[in-house]
Amino acid sequence: PLFRSKACFQQHIRFVHISTDHLFSGDKELITEEEPVAPLNVYAQTKAEAEVRVLGSNPDSLVIRTNFYGWGTSYRQSFSDYIIKNISEGNNITLYRDVFYSPIFTSVLAKTVHDLVELNVSGIYNVVGDERISKYEFGLKVASIFQLDPILIKPGLMAEQGSVVRRPYDMSLSNNKTIELLGRKLGGVGGHLDLMKRQQTMGLAQEIQRL
Repeated sequence: PLFRSKACFQQHIRFVHISTDHLFSGDKELITEEEPVAPLNVYAQTKAEAEVRVLGSNPDSLVIRTNFYGWGTSYRQSFSDYIIKNISEGNNITLYRDVFYSPIFTSVLAKTVHDLVELNVSGIYNVVGDERISKYEFGLKVASIFQLDPILIKPGLMAEQGSVVRRPYDMSLSNNKTIELLGRKLGGVGGHLDLMKRQQTMGLAQEIQRL
């Protein structure tokens, strides 16, 4: 992203950098844009460094911190794709009930980023849903909206996994800065999943999955 941001700056083109919600230690909820980063692993460190380099080389850049879901392509599934595919095939899945985030549907994310670009703003913005939710609760909502069997979703605890890689337990971000600028809420999981379901009914999901 560094070279792209520099090139955009030289050509007076707005550069949008998609970052992550993995930048913090996970001991606080609904983190704002002003909170100092505290990355726990290499992935988070590289993402944090990318933000610094992008804004350092192009101060007009728009950095979007987010965590999104939606219809993925054939070569890259989203978290919601993983849930829908496995439950539809009758497979049990385990989702953590001690890991929290504030996900946003891709269509809403795209619309929001477009609106921010139109307003000619720069800097860091959290573009996430209005709802802080666990991965397990998210899975249950997906099952409900898509009329799938919730029994196949088993609650788990990341604390019991003993992973070598440290990961934050709470990745939820506050979107108040974005809401105040746009003058509207971004919506919660239920409404976003309804929109995702409608896209499936319209055939848009199938078009994306064929890519």
